[in-house]
Amino acid sequence: MDTAINLNDLKAGLSRRPLREQVSQRIAAMVQSGLLREGDELPSERELATTLEVSRESVRGALQMLAAIGMVEISQGSRTRVIGTIGFPLSDHGAGKTGTRRSAHEVYEARRVVELPTVRLAVERIDDAGIQRLKRLVDAQREMTDDPVRFQISDAEFHDVIYRAGGNPLLAEFLHEMYSFGLEFRRRVLVAKGAVSLSFQDHVQILDGFERRDIAAAVEAMESHLNRIHRTTLDVMNS
Repeated sequence: MDTAINLNDLKAGLSRRPLREQVSQRIAAMVQSGLLREGDELPSERELATTLEVSRESVRGALQMLAAIGMVEISQGSRTRVIGTIGFPLSDHGAGKTGTRRSAHEVYEARRVVELPTVRLAVERIDDAGIQRLKRLVDAQREMTDDPVRFQISDAEFHDVIYRAGGNPLLAEFLHEMYSFGLEFRRRVLVAKGAVSLSFQDHVQILDGFERRDIAAAVEAMESHLNRIHRTTLDVMNS
């Protein structure tokens, strides 16, 4: 699958701002891009911390910052909910561009042209820690087949790891933006029965290519994933 949710450089520049502020901007970008919507329940603090690979304290501080501006509501004994999606300052990562109208074909073509070569670079350059990061995300996704919101957050992180592993920040930034286009339709696709399971199986195949350091297999798996995303998105748009 397939957020801009610009998830780039979460841990970069820690000297410039507190980590909780970086995490709050990251979650805000998910809201601003349409990945998260009003009424959505966020994963637990523990799960968010695991998915984003930060401490629970950083997640808690980030959620408190977002609650203070009215973007989320924190309730004791229940999950934090998104309660506001408009009227907030845009994040630092260009989320304001996500409102730009792009056709499904434009996005699909751009992703194929840029993402497949980036996967090739990523397989060549990713370290063992990066592969383990992908594996942890896929393992967690196994339990998310009935929760499209949780899956999409993890999906965005899965693609982000691959983009960054390519070693070219400019390509990664471009792909973050491309990922964000069409999220409204992707959410509608994911609520269909079995849709999350299909994306999960795609991720399993992509991970297998990375684990075997098999460039051709990883690229083929990603190409199949992008092709399926395009087909199912068009089906929803035309329904």
